[in-house]
Amino acid sequence: MTLLAGEPATEHQPPRSFGRGLWGAARARVPIWHGLEALPPGRGRCVAVLGVFDGVHRGHAQLITTAVELSHARELPAVLVTFDPHPARVVGAPRDTAALSSLAQRAEWAGDLGVDAVVVLEFTRELAALTPEQFSERVLLDALGADAVVVGANFTFGARAVGTTSTLRELGRRHGYSAHPVELLPLSGTTCSSTHIRGCLSRGDVAGAALALGRDHEIETRVVAGHLVTGADTAVPAPGRYVVAIAPEDDEPWLGRTAVLTVDHQRRLLPDPAQDHREGSRVLVTFRARVAS
Repeated sequence: MTLLAGEPATEHQPPRSFGRGLWGAARARVPIWHGLEALPPGRGRCVAVLGVFDGVHRGHAQLITTAVELSHARELPAVLVTFDPHPARVVGAPRDTAALSSLAQRAEWAGDLGVDAVVVLEFTRELAALTPEQFSERVLLDALGADAVVVGANFTFGARAVGTTSTLRELGRRHGYSAHPVELLPLSGTTCSSTHIRGCLSRGDVAGAALALGRDHEIETRVVAGHLVTGADTAVPAPGRYVVAIAPEDDEPWLGRTAVLTVDHQRRLLPDPAQDHREGSRVLVTFRARVAS
């Protein structure tokens, strides 16, 4: 079940689960094109939805659903454009950019919501230096062939982030596409955002993270010396004890066994749940709840 653009969302609304899990054999499969040069020739126009989409949370789902509905109305494919690495890392903005999802997870969850393809744009200093008009012409018009562009209401682009949704509308009139800003999703007195979710996780509030994500937070780990460890840039909940579901890569996540694990200050998952898994194997860990101390 997915969050539709017209559904009311309040802090009392329970999480919606629209992801089938990283290891799921039934997961949605969509083409992933890495870089504009990888776009296939002669593919025609599209409806593009732009953003980082880290975590593909409920606010992102609202954007994506808007783009998919628009693509159906125009009988065009819906293409999600995500940036990697996070733009804040490249421009040096002082903010937490710990990853809530891998690119594979973003593509899977976007596919669940109806996206036809995913384009991964490497965010470089060269890309960041483009003016809004250059970005519109080179990326949106020439490369993507956008007929419509869907973004969040707070979307900025171009050198020093001088381009706004108003800029996008004006450039769209010049370059032949329509711009569709989508209002941010309200949540618990704030807005649903990846920043909010990272804040929840930093406090160990996995329930708050799940409310914003629309599903429980999950991370990919690897068995190393009897422990489950994850990448240095992965968003891991604060040190503490958690009820989790553990699924090795050859299992469906909903069949994973339940355990109580401790996240230590070295970001390892303890006590050792890895004894049944081979060294180096991947294990998906889904955080269900924090255990009261």
